[in-house]
Amino acid sequence: MQQAFKAHMPNRATGLRRAGCKRPTLFTCRAAPAVASSISADAAVSWATSKGAKLERASLSTDLLTDRPVLIASADAQQGDVLFSVPDSAWLSAETVKKTTVGKLAAAAGLEPWLQIALQLLADRFGSSSSSKSELSPYAANIPNNLDTPILWSDDELRELQGTQVLQTLGSYQTFFRATFQQLQSGLFAENPATFPPDTFTLPHFLWAVAAVRSRSHTPLDGSKIALAPLTELVSHRRSANSKLAVRSAGLFGRGQVLLLEATRSIRKGEQLSTDYGQGKLDGPVLLDYGVMDATSPKPGYSLALTMPDSDRFIDDKLDILESNGLRQSMTYNLTPDEQPTTEMLAFMRLMELKGMDAFLLESIFRNDVWGFMQDPVSEANEEALCTTLSEGARTVLAGYTTSIDEDLAALRAGTHPKGSRREAALLVRLGEKEALDAVARFFEDRRATQLKRLVYYQERRLRRLGLVDDEGRTTYDSFFKDGIA
Repeated sequence: MQQAFKAHMPNRATGLRRAGCKRPTLFTCRAAPAVASSISADAAVSWATSKGAKLERASLSTDLLTDRPVLIASADAQQGDVLFSVPDSAWLSAETVKKTTVGKLAAAAGLEPWLQIALQLLADRFGSSSSSKSELSPYAANIPNNLDTPILWSDDELRELQGTQVLQTLGSYQTFFRATFQQLQSGLFAENPATFPPDTFTLPHFLWAVAAVRSRSHTPLDGSKIALAPLTELVSHRRSANSKLAVRSAGLFGRGQVLLLEATRSIRKGEQLSTDYGQGKLDGPVLLDYGVMDATSPKPGYSLALTMPDSDRFIDDKLDILESNGLRQSMTYNLTPDEQPTTEMLAFMRLMELKGMDAFLLESIFRNDVWGFMQDPVSEANEEALCTTLSEGARTVLAGYTTSIDEDLAALRAGTHPKGSRREAALLVRLGEKEALDAVARFFEDRRATQLKRLVYYQERRLRRLGLVDDEGRTTYDSFFKDGIA
């Protein structure tokens, strides 16, 4: 069951954080992986406005901590006010890409929208032939070569992620991207060498384009509707964001679209504009996709992937129960240092560990109620099994990191990782994963050691509902066997 703690791609608990190991106060807030300088930022803004973008209540400035170009409020704004707008004519999307030779060939080859955009971005940035470029090539020209996403980190920087889920997922990404590039080389590129010259369409250029697409695509312009829109890269990532991106219909009969940055609360003039790049996501996935970290309001944690094993003799019954309750055979739950495991996660684990004498609950007579039964402890043996699985699994994963929690905290206090640097972001993600694992291990170790005898299990709950056991756990039916009553 330790495999449950391998990477996929709440009530507040007390005492879950490791005693004496609180994080030091941090004041760094990474801006978006923005343009490389104020000069190129000015050029990016000028180009965007020439394509119809409007800075309604926003202006260009510089983040004093990171020295990066950012957007600030040019006037006081209230919730719902539009801060800037970008029409779809300025988006780099699958639709705009189809107007170019690169885009037509990519679409004809059946490539996914994100890959079509990546190839066009590559051609716009590194291509020498004007025929292969799009009318949006100035947008690509303002994207820096050295993006902050870990896809482009050096080996020394990646060592800071040793043992983390981020590094494991990154390895899967890199394998996939390299395999994709090889397929393109032997297929689309080889068949159209004039459009995809080998000295331009190289692996480093391809990885840069992929990183640019991943780090500059934001909800709601993602998934099947993926598009890159200028100005969004100048909005900082913060968990306590003051704005959000939204798409609205525009133009004659609403046939066009416009991307808006809207205030989600009152904003004072001069305040830096920000949005949450990864709502509901932990710091690790946000760092991996966007290369950003909000150290002022971290969201540390570990993503636990749980899978009902096919080898379970009751697998068909369990899958039927999961499906009827909107769950899948594999589910992922975020573990955090300061929150208890969710009720759903505990229920999933109880069902996973359901066996032996407890398996009677899988009978068809209980089918509509069994998931409800899993919301509370089933039996002492079942609860002990899930406690053991989760605590030992967490300890095993913790042993795989090259540093301890105390060592990471000491590094933060010593300031060996510069504020706002990639190394600091990696350290914070690494520490966050370990704190979450340590918290869950301690939670279930304590539950197994001190609480199993105190919990109320299914059989006792059942007897209480029938009035055969009182609140003190004493039977109420002894009198039935006296004086010949029974």
